[in-house]
Amino acid sequence: MLEHGKIDGKQAIFLMLSVVLPTAILTIPAGIVRTARQDAWLSVMAATLAVLLIAWLVVSLSLRFPGKTLCEYAEEILGKTLGKIVCLLYIWLFFLYAGSGAVRQFSFFLVTAMMPETPIEVFSITVVAVAAYAVRNGLEVLCRFNQLFLPVTGLLAIVFFLSTIEMKPARLLPVFDAGLLPIVKGTVMPTMLMGEIVLLAMIIPYLNKPEEAQRIAILSALFNGFVLTASTLEALLIFGPDLAAHWIFPTFNAVRVISIANFLERLESVIVAFWVLGGFVKVGVFYYVAVLGSAQCLNLKDYRPLVLPVGVILVSFSSFMHGENIVDMIYYISQIQVPFMLIVFEVGIPLLLLIIALVRGKGGQSS
Repeated sequence: MLEHGKIDGKQAIFLMLSVVLPTAILTIPAGIVRTARQDAWLSVMAATLAVLLIAWLVVSLSLRFPGKTLCEYAEEILGKTLGKIVCLLYIWLFFLYAGSGAVRQFSFFLVTAMMPETPIEVFSITVVAVAAYAVRNGLEVLCRFNQLFLPVTGLLAIVFFLSTIEMKPARLLPVFDAGLLPIVKGTVMPTMLMGEIVLLAMIIPYLNKPEEAQRIAILSALFNGFVLTASTLEALLIFGPDLAAHWIFPTFNAVRVISIANFLERLESVIVAFWVLGGFVKVGVFYYVAVLGSAQCLNLKDYRPLVLPVGVILVSFSSFMHGENIVDMIYYISQIQVPFMLIVFEVGIPLLLLIIALVRGKGGQSS
């Protein structure tokens, strides 16, 4: 194995939360509200159910090939040539592309919301450089760094609770006003983002107890769905569907309106801390699986020589492939990236691999 570190179930769950939540709670609510209006929270709940199916699919496939990652068992199922093609598709069009998108979103947020005069490349290079250190030192170090993210998550829950004084339940009415179709359309974006749980296919072999993978995937999907539903409800209950759809970062703006006795206010720093720490981890996870998958595809004995070149590619992709501003990037993500990633990499290829494995009798019995 290229990676000799092992992580436990809790670390894996926290890692999957860090992959989804930092970008989800900031950018996704506005997109869902634009589609489903005040029923956006129902779209998130439906998306959570869809992600549970994706989680079952990915874990069932992985458990048929104990000790092997997606890049390794793709070759066993499809043969060496086709397997490597699938591996390369995941590396370039999913791991690297989505990872560079996370770098760009991280940088756009800090420039847009906090430091408009700072060149965006400063943040892109910084986040990749920090992530490179964790990636080079392995999965265990990345998970330990992720533990810094947990106290901020607790603070975020407190901030969400404090924002309840600004909420008005009437802003959720009428329910089902636009019908079922907008709710169904609204599920696509959160399903794709929470569907990034497909990264577990590269991490399951390094669990202390791989047989717990199904429980880990289910808990990760449920918790991600709960937090994303809460952040969507917060934006709707505070701003209503018209204003929430107008904001680029509705959750960030919802926190900014909190003011208790003219003393407890300006709590958006919690969101910034959540985004910064979570952004580092999210980039690090995509970075790690891209490096690991590349080393396995090239049959290398050590993935560390690839850390620097892959980091350069991440920074380059983030600069040239994700739009000139956050508005262009969000539009491209919602209209092109989301359907493509969801259909091809989160559902299509894993389902095809599982069917072929079953037909050809490859792998052991999934548990």
